[in-house]
Amino acid sequence: MPTRWVVLHATDRCQLSCVHCLRDPAEAATDLPVPLADRILAEARRLHRADHVALTGGEPALHADLPALLTAIVRHGYTFHVVTGGRGFPRLLEVIDRDAAVRAALSAVDVSLDGAEEATHDAIRGAGSWREALAAAAAARARAIPLAVQMTVNALNSGQIEQVGLTASHLGASRVSFCMTQPTGTGADGRLHLSRAGWLAARDRVERLGEALKLPVSGADTWRRDQPFHACDPLRGEMIHVDPRGRLTLCCQHSGIPGGERTVIADLATTGLAEAHGRLLEVAYRFQRDKLAAMDAGVLDDWDLFPCNYCLKHYGMPHWTEQGSAGAPARGERRRRGDP
Repeated sequence: MPTRWVVLHATDRCQLSCVHCLRDPAEAATDLPVPLADRILAEARRLHRADHVALTGGEPALHADLPALLTAIVRHGYTFHVVTGGRGFPRLLEVIDRDAAVRAALSAVDVSLDGAEEATHDAIRGAGSWREALAAAAAARARAIPLAVQMTVNALNSGQIEQVGLTASHLGASRVSFCMTQPTGTGADGRLHLSRAGWLAARDRVERLGEALKLPVSGADTWRRDQPFHACDPLRGEMIHVDPRGRLTLCCQHSGIPGGERTVIADLATTGLAEAHGRLLEVAYRFQRDKLAAMDAGVLDDWDLFPCNYCLKHYGMPHWTEQGSAGAPARGERRRRGDP
């Protein structure tokens, strides 16, 4: 498939302090500079004929110059979707309600819902966040914006997979997705950890839910695969991810996490996208060669069949084991990362 997606990690700002947030708490919040984003989008359009942008964070709507960032996306002919926890969503509504071109380019709103009950969700994301997520979903639906719901599964909420699926259906979502929580390198990992058997049971329940619901249900590359040689979108070169500092990285799962500097490919402020993407392909190829060698040597264990977990382990980042998390620790405990 072609490289059509550009993932812009627009900002690390967030008004929440989610216990499963991957960003190293010691790192200061950063906004992707709009002039740099504008150039990257122009290069991706020319080089790859890319046509869609995913805005992630942090809370993307808290980017300090959100209107200018969205204008750049629209000017280069992209559609875009936004991932939101809800609390910063009113800032995005202010822009789309007054700018018809931005509204037309917005293809979906992905609302993070980590529990079907207020107490469960708020225990993970903070007091009041469940009601704010539902308010964001309602505001999107009121404007006829396609709604998606995504749940990050962990030990605190795994009992509510089916209920979240039903909630997504009741909210009028067009799809619902479930992914594994990755370890953060903080003291919260002990509360989030599931055994290998626990993750497998959760995956099976997601698959059965997909057979029962009318709306599409999807998993992610995080879940265990039967085949060890699995290539995700970044490894196939089908997606490029830009972090808030304007750097091309191997994957959004590595952006800002403890040890994540190991898979920073290039600073796009000083390196053209074509050269940087070439380096990304070299890193991806080397990773796949290393994994093939490990397969041939027979040193993979069952945790290595969880693709994201294997990748994080390979680069020394936080990853799951049967005992808990291992790998690079964070330099502090979770905290909020500031308003614009």
